[in-house]
Amino acid sequence: MTPKQSTLFPETESKVIGELSLADAERLANQIKAAVETHCDKIEITGSIRRRRMVIHDIDFVALAKTDAEWQKINEELRWLKAKPNCAGSSLIKAFVPCQNGLFQVDFYRAKPATYGIHLLIRTGSADHNMWLAGIAISKGMRLKYSEGLIKENKAVAGESEEGVFAALGFPCPPATEREVVEGKPLWMPTETK
Repeated sequence: MTPKQSTLFPETESKVIGELSLADAERLANQIKAAVETHCDKIEITGSIRRRRMVIHDIDFVALAKTDAEWQKINEELRWLKAKPNCAGSSLIKAFVPCQNGLFQVDFYRAKPATYGIHLLIRTGSADHNMWLAGIAISKGMRLKYSEGLIKENKAVAGESEEGVFAALGFPCPPATEREVVEGKPLWMPTETK
């Protein structure tokens, strides 16, 4: 009897790394971006890396794939990087990429040209900032929907660019680094003087 292949060459189980420093996460994100960007018309590193947080818990990308086939090729590139797939759908790819003797989570969110900006805005975060913006949108009779854009009366009024979404809400587009909420207000919002 021949032993099973899996017992001949046992695969060591890699641990999932829960966090990386900004520098390490950014280095890994740039390597991944370089490997997959030929399949995209646009691709941006988002999330806490874009907000320049010191501790990163996963790497997020917003991608505008050239075609459906090119979107699937992102998976192939991740396999070349020895990533372990977690989810590979038509609008979301999740994988664990080797890093520092372990695996780190990487998420790709697929946008369309009309929704690239809203995806970029939502996937950059922070979660508190997104909730604050959603509240503002509701107060103005609109809804933030990452899959459609900024919606008013069942029509997208903005979504192609972040600047367009903020403008439609009556604000200038703030730097990603200031998209945190402190004491119920975004960092980028000027303080009121009396």
